[in-house]
Amino acid sequence: MSESTNKKQRIAVIMLALLAAVFAVLYFTKSAEVEEQEEIISEIELDKLQLKNDLQSMLIQYDTITVENERLSAEMLAQQDQIRDMLKQIEKHKDDAWIIHKLKKEAATLREIMKGYVHTIDSLNTLNIDLRKDNKFLAEELSQAKSQAQKLEKAKEGLEDIVATGSVLQADNISAVGIRVRNNGKQVEVNRAGRTEMIRTCATVAQNRITEAGKKTIYLRIISPEGVVLDAGQSDNRFNFDGVSGKFSMKRVFDYQNEAMELCLFFTPEDEFPSGKYIVEIYESGTLIGKTDIDLK
Repeated sequence: MSESTNKKQRIAVIMLALLAAVFAVLYFTKSAEVEEQEEIISEIELDKLQLKNDLQSMLIQYDTITVENERLSAEMLAQQDQIRDMLKQIEKHKDDAWIIHKLKKEAATLREIMKGYVHTIDSLNTLNIDLRKDNKFLAEELSQAKSQAQKLEKAKEGLEDIVATGSVLQADNISAVGIRVRNNGKQVEVNRAGRTEMIRTCATVAQNRITEAGKKTIYLRIISPEGVVLDAGQSDNRFNFDGVSGKFSMKRVFDYQNEAMELCLFFTPEDEFPSGKYIVEIYESGTLIGKTDIDLK
């Protein structure tokens, strides 16, 4: 065999060795990427399972709570409806790590609210027991007993008012509709995505005697059927809520004087509205105070 042939064979061997090395590097890199992706998926599945268990546990605990106070009972029923809606959201966005994280934050807030209800109910029960004891020992002093009972009843009513209002604003009677503006300037409600120019969201900010009066900033988040927060092309459109930072569609500053007031916000997107169901959320002081949805065909 000639020296030229040997040289060609050595070059071929070297090339094969280099190719083998390249394939080995690519194989191990791809394997690492697959393992990392599997770990991320496993974490999402674990978070989703833990979140569902926590929400279902709260529903069971609410079923065991007995309360005669109508206001508290209505509020707790509303909380249960919110929990059921969150369970639906888990299934709808089961592969979205950000949505699952957001729902975990909301679940933690609902858990604290439930603890507050339990503490309040225990306090009311204790107060009622004390009232019965006082009536028993003060039965012989009728006039003094009546005066004492009136004072205790006022204290009880004050406690119920604090529980009903809380320190966080609440939005009621929330509605969201598609709007098209005619040539004469008149606004017409529409339900088709292709005809919708803006979404009008209206709500009643409830009376709240505890929160400080003055300027308040309300944030509106409109989430598209694809799970994307719509915006109007503005650059500075992020705010903090529930311990995370996220986008808002628009915001509005209003003067709140502790009385119920009506607010309407008009959102015009940068692009056209795609058809489907939109989620509309209202936030104040970093807290979700109300939500609704709108279906554009």
